[in-house]
Amino acid sequence: MDTASIEDEEDLESVLEEQEGKEGETQYIKTSIYDKPIRAVALMDTGSCATVLKPHVLPKEMWAPFSKKFAEANSEVFTINLIYKKLIGLEIFAGQTTWIRVLGSYLPDKDVMFGFDAFFRTHGLHIKPAGLSDKGQFLPFTWIQSILEIQEAPKAYKKVQQ
Repeated sequence: MDTASIEDEEDLESVLEEQEGKEGETQYIKTSIYDKPIRAVALMDTGSCATVLKPHVLPKEMWAPFSKKFAEANSEVFTINLIYKKLIGLEIFAGQTTWIRVLGSYLPDKDVMFGFDAFFRTHGLHIKPAGLSDKGQFLPFTWIQSILEIQEAPKAYKKVQQ
């Protein structure tokens, strides 16, 4: 699947309101004063052709039914059933927002999986062995432990079990 098959022709103005700045430059403002950026735990996956987001991160009413089958590297096939109705802005580095349409699916331990479509549309982004770089900014890759971690039960619990 290429990213063009997800109907990227929708203009940005349908998602954002445009306001003319003092110097004649175009500034984009949020469609609602209550919209705030959402921080999310992301997985960078250059093998994925599309960016996937957990549906609970964004409002339910903005998701539309969508059916697309994908093949994993181990040859298993899975289906994604949701697509976000509008383009969303993903900001990897400060001041650089990439507008793309995302698919919805539940991912283990992550909120967002950046696919190659997000990398391709973020101009100037360089993928290096230690992290991502863009115009003097560097974002190192980090390992995030699983939220649920298996640990040995305390001795007090072991006594109760016996």
